[in-house]
Amino acid sequence: MQRLRHLLIGGLLVAGYFAGLPPHVWQPAPSFSVPAAATVAPDEAASWRALAASDADTPLVHAAAAAELPDGRLQAVWFAGSREGAGDVAIHGAVFDPASGQWSDERVLVDRPQLMAGLGLYVRKLGNAVLHVDADGRLRMYVVAVSFGGWGASRIAVIESADGGVTWEKPVLLQNSPFLNISYLVKGAPLQFEDGSIGLPVYHELAGKFGELLRIDTDNRVLSRARIGHGRAAIQPSIIVTGAQQATAFLRNTRDQRDDGIWRSDSEDAGLHWSPLRGTGEPNPNAAVSALALDGQHWLLAANCNERFRDDLCLKATLDGGQQWQLLTLFHDRTALREPSPDSAMLKARLGEELAETGGVDDAAAVLARAEHNKCHGDRCEFQYDYPFMLRTRNGDIHILYTWNKSLIRHYWWSANGEAR
Repeated sequence: MQRLRHLLIGGLLVAGYFAGLPPHVWQPAPSFSVPAAATVAPDEAASWRALAASDADTPLVHAAAAAELPDGRLQAVWFAGSREGAGDVAIHGAVFDPASGQWSDERVLVDRPQLMAGLGLYVRKLGNAVLHVDADGRLRMYVVAVSFGGWGASRIAVIESADGGVTWEKPVLLQNSPFLNISYLVKGAPLQFEDGSIGLPVYHELAGKFGELLRIDTDNRVLSRARIGHGRAAIQPSIIVTGAQQATAFLRNTRDQRDDGIWRSDSEDAGLHWSPLRGTGEPNPNAAVSALALDGQHWLLAANCNERFRDDLCLKATLDGGQQWQLLTLFHDRTALREPSPDSAMLKARLGEELAETGGVDDAAAVLARAEHNKCHGDRCEFQYDYPFMLRTRNGDIHILYTWNKSLIRHYWWSANGEAR
């Protein structure tokens, strides 16, 4: 009898949850909003300008993301603090103006006390953040927040801005599940549906490691969820839209043996269902990737392109929907300096060369000191370039933001009209 009572109560809770969903949840899923095809694209001879997006004000920076504002500027975000997972980690940001070719000063957009006050609950640490701009220009920030435990117990907070990120409104929690609303993280760029709803790529790290696509309305209600991959081996989906019903997700392969390379999954019904994971064969050392569609079959992929370490960073292109990939640009390659590991003098010498080619660095010595602190252990050091985030703006420019030795958010800019200053 008691078991029956529990079943009835559980059934009523589930029924109440679904009854409370908005009516359009039950309508067929809308089509994707398909980005305009690129008229020009970078090739092997493309010229990329390097800039510093962050100011080296904090010991560590990581996991940059960006979105284009209605006026053509870029708002970027990343997390920064004394170390990953520390209580002082906050979401920092800066704005890039392509007219001047310069980044604004770095500033704190939201910190842990602000998020706790707005949500009315304890927040132990902050993590990745991504941005989305609605059709009406409203800016949304999706932030990973953890109240207890590790990243597997994370939730997603949403903070909106009506003035392009100058001020931010009270945060709310995404209600991804009617019961255990945890183990949701973000990394990849959101996408747009034709009806105005937002597609948010997320991933899980608690009971398994897999991706999902959430469809969210402009009131921050989750309308649907679709799993991308199964098991414990695929996280951080980067999704490209290639047609009104077609999309492809590239996922980080977390297996110890990664002969399959970067994972891939495809959807033919606007993200409702995804094909089983299959390997691309493109090597990657269990690190984040970022994909971009220039046309139906013409795609770009920014990633670490070796199987072992994050000491290189490359950009690849395909003209046949991922059947074959070619190397376009090798932004970094320190693979020859693994054995023996470099000492701090060599690390700073090589990184100093890179900073000399980076615009907007006000204090190179301070940046190098940060890098030495973050990447040297005893008398041995290592290079690290990872977590790329790539986007194409309305004028055709391509931007890649990534973590440079945990010490700087670095920015590569390719101008579609060849006038990057």
